[in-house]
Amino acid sequence: MELRLQARARDKHEKIIKDTLQRLHQVLFSRGIKFHNFFKELLLDSKKGFHEMFKKTYGILYEQNSYVFTDFFKELESYYLKGTVDLDDAMDNFFNTLYQKMFTVLNSQYNFDNKYLECVSDHMKEMRPFGDVPQKLSVQVKRSFVATRAFSQALTIAANVLKNMQTLKPSIECAAAVTRMTVCPSCSGIPGTVLACGDMCTNVMKGCLAHHAALDAEWNQFVEAVDKVADRLLGPFNIEVLVRPINLKISEAIMNFQESSQDVSQRVFTGCGRPVLGRRRRRDNRELELESLNFDQETTTDDRSFSHVDKLVKEIRQRVRDSRQFWIYLPYRMCNEGLAVPPSNTKECWNGTHVDKYVYPVSSDGESQMMNPEVRSIGTKTIVKDQIFALSGITNRLKLAYNGQDVDWLDNEDEEWNGSGSGSGGGAFTDDEDGYGEGSGYDKPRVVESEPEPPQKQPLPPVVHEPESPKVDIAEDPQKGTGTSNADAGNNQTTAVDSGGSASRQKMSLSRALTTYLVPIVVMWFGGVFNEIL
Repeated sequence: MELRLQARARDKHEKIIKDTLQRLHQVLFSRGIKFHNFFKELLLDSKKGFHEMFKKTYGILYEQNSYVFTDFFKELESYYLKGTVDLDDAMDNFFNTLYQKMFTVLNSQYNFDNKYLECVSDHMKEMRPFGDVPQKLSVQVKRSFVATRAFSQALTIAANVLKNMQTLKPSIECAAAVTRMTVCPSCSGIPGTVLACGDMCTNVMKGCLAHHAALDAEWNQFVEAVDKVADRLLGPFNIEVLVRPINLKISEAIMNFQESSQDVSQRVFTGCGRPVLGRRRRRDNRELELESLNFDQETTTDDRSFSHVDKLVKEIRQRVRDSRQFWIYLPYRMCNEGLAVPPSNTKECWNGTHVDKYVYPVSSDGESQMMNPEVRSIGTKTIVKDQIFALSGITNRLKLAYNGQDVDWLDNEDEEWNGSGSGSGGGAFTDDEDGYGEGSGYDKPRVVESEPEPPQKQPLPPVVHEPESPKVDIAEDPQKGTGTSNADAGNNQTTAVDSGGSASRQKMSLSRALTTYLVPIVVMWFGGVFNEIL
């Protein structure tokens, strides 16, 4: 009977712990899935909008070269899913390929072999055919996508940590202490309504959950790192503000090239030699049948509410904040869920041998429970070490993402996102390293909501409430980290507004639209006609 009662008490204790960990696991896992699905939908919507706008604007010229843009979106999606894409190389390759295609189209009276096109590419940085769009867009894409993936990975890894900790079995000493606390009163003929003394329950749970407490320090650092990256996603690294209007930014680059196409072509001919004239095919009239250009699209895009990602990130950030000190609070949570009497009752409770006051002191918080009078615990189990390592790895990556730096995902290619991170570059958060000067208050204590009250004999650390960090306005961000000089500060601020989806964009005039879109195409068409006549 004693063995059966002990097994019953152990199983009940194990189930309560699993259920508690599972609840937090489900919160983080479900929010991670929601964030993941949101991003996939965001990228898909942006890709569709891009295709519709460019097909309408450039007609068959776009359709014949659409793979350049679809490959670009595939690279972005591949980085988010696997982290194996070098975003710098992806952006360079995209604009280099776009440069070659546009140069060929704008000089279609000539024949260009691969060697000549290589020379054209070699002169791209010197020519700057797209203006400063490639440089600024590359920085924005890298920072936003790195932060977005790190944020998504963080939720997945944290959920996996909680799932893995559910497999941790209670020790023999723990099972015996739980049995003594919950079953022995009935065996002694004491009514079942008598519960354990609060301090006794606290000691039993602290001893049983000592290995869980080993995660506390690393978990709290993880919570802070998620909170900091969330600030970035709500401010200068906002992925929705970047991705939705990306078609307009690339279109701006193309217009820059069209405006300077003659000068660029002449400079290329000077550097690479004048190419050979080729026999032109008769131009398909459909190339000139462009629909009326709608240059109010920017206004339409800006009028859309960019609140989806803000709302989602804020909710996730609060959920993660609420889990601060989760592992240290866990013993108190267990006792407050029907295992012990209220803190005010210190005498009419089970103290382990009879109904009376519990005489032993309450053990300190943490993994070391050598002085615990109920359950002693030493050392750290391998499964716990693995979870600490996983949390450390993603925390260091979150810090890199917050600082606008690249993140190495090479050991996380399996898409399982199980948290076996290397933790490269484990530096501290630096608010001013990349030119973003907002005050973060990283060292301030965070708000802890909905945590259970511990027994009065063992109060938890005080909770200090603080206001939510203010959202950083993109237009006020000087972006010093992009390598621009102070003299370019005005241009940087204007670009930040344009690339950040601000409502203050200027509409393009119709005259400029006709000049930049239609005139070059008409000139090429007439040139082809004269060439065929000659």
